[in-house]
Amino acid sequence: MNLSAKLLRVSMLLIAASAAAPAFADESTLKEGARDVGRAVGTAAREVGQAGKKVGKAVAEVAKEGAQAVKEGAKEAKRAMKDPEK
Repeated sequence: MNLSAKLLRVSMLLIAASAAAPAFADESTLKEGARDVGRAVGTAAREVGQAGKKVGKAVAEVAKEGAQAVKEGAKEAKRAMKDPEK
């Protein structure tokens, strides 16, 4: 291989490397952006989950109170049927 062919290959290699460097930088930036988006989605999902947990607990408490009221109403109905004069 003559000197001009070697120089041509080296120059082509340098051109290819210089063209690839911004691509690697962009890939790194894309990875960082994807990580940031992933963190944001994870944080939002956690916050939604925590809010859902609070709502679930509130619904359960209201249902418990409603069940207790139904239970008391059933007891009163039973007492009224046993002794209709009360």
